[in-house]
Amino acid sequence: MFDDSPFTARLGTNYVPSEEEIKDLRGLLVDPLEQLAKIQAQIDEMDLLLDQLKARRDSFQTAIDAHRALISPMRRIPDDVLGEIFAACLPTEHNALIDLAEAPLLLGRICRRWRAVSYSTPMLWSSIHIAPLRSPWANERSVDFFPQLKPVIQQWFERTVTCPLTVSLVEASSYASDPDTHPISILRNFSHQFRHLSLAGDPRLLLPPLRLGPESLPVLKSIAIYNDTNRRYPFGIEHPEALNLLQIPTLTDISLRVMVDPLSLPLNWSQLTHLDIRCFPPTRDSGLDGVGALELLQRCPNLMRCRLGLYKGLHDSSLASNTSLITLPHLHTLILVGTFQLPNWISHFDVPQLRRLQIGNDGWLLGVPNSPHSMIVAVDTTPFTESSLLELLQAFPLISHLQLLPHRLLPASLPNDALLLHLSSTHNLCPNLTHLRIKTDCTSLSDATALAFIQARMASPDAAPTIRG
Repeated sequence: MFDDSPFTARLGTNYVPSEEEIKDLRGLLVDPLEQLAKIQAQIDEMDLLLDQLKARRDSFQTAIDAHRALISPMRRIPDDVLGEIFAACLPTEHNALIDLAEAPLLLGRICRRWRAVSYSTPMLWSSIHIAPLRSPWANERSVDFFPQLKPVIQQWFERTVTCPLTVSLVEASSYASDPDTHPISILRNFSHQFRHLSLAGDPRLLLPPLRLGPESLPVLKSIAIYNDTNRRYPFGIEHPEALNLLQIPTLTDISLRVMVDPLSLPLNWSQLTHLDIRCFPPTRDSGLDGVGALELLQRCPNLMRCRLGLYKGLHDSSLASNTSLITLPHLHTLILVGTFQLPNWISHFDVPQLRRLQIGNDGWLLGVPNSPHSMIVAVDTTPFTESSLLELLQAFPLISHLQLLPHRLLPASLPNDALLLHLSSTHNLCPNLTHLRIKTDCTSLSDATALAFIQARMASPDAAPTIRG
């Protein structure tokens, strides 16, 4: 249509046509404009037809989806199986949160049936974490969210029916609010269901549950109490009744991080299987040192896992010659942290099942042994002499993963070349060693000694260690 246009050479330029040429251009555009209008009309008709087809398609799709939903396998799952699926949605690393975007609250927002099943499945509500509901800098004018969340927490507990409860509560504020307007008030009403209880905050605010006795906590198995933010308050001194909870006869698992002398605690030591005590002493003469730790362990013959914080200096690291043998037949994990000196304790230990050992604040104790005949050991070598460290390693021939952390400020500290040569030349020293990790930027190990160690270990048919620096 425009193939024979006399203006082809002028297109796309800045040429200004004359009046006569403008008339010719207008005449030239008459037919093309008519054709364009017809094409656009056809397109509009096709668009209308396409919209109608899309509408019909959407109508069919909606009806098909609605009918397919009726035969969805999910609808035919029995309520008890659906409850098990819901339980698999719960968090495994922490207690369930009061969060509409997470299970179990999320499960009640999908449909009527899911809501009915989730609300009637007690195990879904058997754990709860109650985060701080008031600012850490709270005062009388601070916003308190507890009144809004109180009905939610109340209903949460009620849905457990008689199911044992796992509860963790953190109180960030030191402002002593009215107990009736505090989450503690709800805890009291359901204490008979508590199996695992974790409380963090100022002990003065936590007094109501701490005062409870066996009649109020008949199924309590484990208790954790943390007060890292306010060490000025010695636990149990101003309010001795705060120790009531620790005397519950059903307790087997205790974790404490408060200001108290651990050896003075009125615990049923012989029944404990899990113990974690990292307590700062209220006076200079109290608290745990190496000797005190052994005394505490001697009280707990049924321990399986133990972590102790040793924060009292030890001036005399020797033990009495008549110290009896400490037998812990079930202990598989022992962690000693803090700044301390160790007494000559290996000869006083009988721990046939010990498979994870950490000594010192800084260790990389990760994972579990890959077989019942292997052992993971992480040691901060600061409190050790060469002979005492060798004694430790000789006492545990099952060591497969050994991690040594030298003193950061003493480049000449252990491990040194002599220790590594012992490991490479003495077959009865860690014969099962397969992994060795040493923080080399804190030690004076020579490359030649490290190479000799690797070659000696590689020559052994049973040990081909992985070395990490």
